[in-house]
Amino acid sequence: MMTGAWGLEIDKGRLALCQVRRGAHRFEVRRGAAVPLPPDLVTPSLSEPNVTDGDAFTAELRTLMQKAGCKGGAVAVAVPDLSCRIGWQDFEEVKGTPAETIELVRWRLKERLPFPVQEARIDCQPLPSQGNGTRLLYLAAREAVLTQYETLLLTVGLEPIQVVSRGVALHRLQRVAGNGGKHLLIAPGPSSLVLIYADQGLPRLWRVLPGDDRGETSAGSVEPQRGTAEDRIARVERIQRELVASLRYLGEETEAGSPEGLVLMGGGDAAVADSLAKACALPVRAMPEPRHGFPPELLVPVGAALLRPAERRRWISA
Repeated sequence: MMTGAWGLEIDKGRLALCQVRRGAHRFEVRRGAAVPLPPDLVTPSLSEPNVTDGDAFTAELRTLMQKAGCKGGAVAVAVPDLSCRIGWQDFEEVKGTPAETIELVRWRLKERLPFPVQEARIDCQPLPSQGNGTRLLYLAAREAVLTQYETLLLTVGLEPIQVVSRGVALHRLQRVAGNGGKHLLIAPGPSSLVLIYADQGLPRLWRVLPGDDRGETSAGSVEPQRGTAEDRIARVERIQRELVASLRYLGEETEAGSPEGLVLMGGGDAAVADSLAKACALPVRAMPEPRHGFPPELLVPVGAALLRPAERRRWISA
């Protein structure tokens, strides 16, 4: 067994931290905890610093570390999906060093970010060819946004050795958990709804949508933390609409084909999974399963902790 790795989730209204030990064919969550945050303490944004009160944020981090039994050290961090931009770019040919490749992607993104592209931190990795040429999966964020997070983490003794989006962490968790074949991952969260279609673990569709204005959702469930029954029904109906739209796009606009099933991150109750299954006539698998041995609120930090160790600080190591 390898030494346990720490993963941290930061999102609107919540923090979660856990330590994961991974062996050859399985992983074990050794310890972990989650704490709620004041609703306006973290406001996900692609262009502006996310944390409104640094002192209050570090106080919450210290409380979380104490609850999780973490004394500090290296940590892989998942930031809100809406605080970064993920996508892919296709090239006829990619040559040169990794740094030169990143600059090539930067040039492509110069008109696609709401801030000067030279202020972006960008990482990318190649995906298997979809035909001729090279497809690069990229993740980009404003340097000032990430620097604020990293500075605050260092203040409490946490060293952010990897930074990814929430969706990347969940995609990694799905791969390690053995969800092969063609699956559509659905991940309602505190500030975003993510849908990722993967074929043999490789992403073919990646949608990030803002969270529902009707109220917060817990990071591992479509269940609202507050709001009426009507709010909950409207939230589930929205997930159904986006699911159907994604399936239609896969069938009409791509050659990816239809998924064999859905993976619902957090699960919710049986009625939620049943409603999604009826909406698309596909089997629904909820994560985490009882065999995984950890609660839904630790899904994202578990995925972050399972990222492959990187030789350099980078975004994507999924």
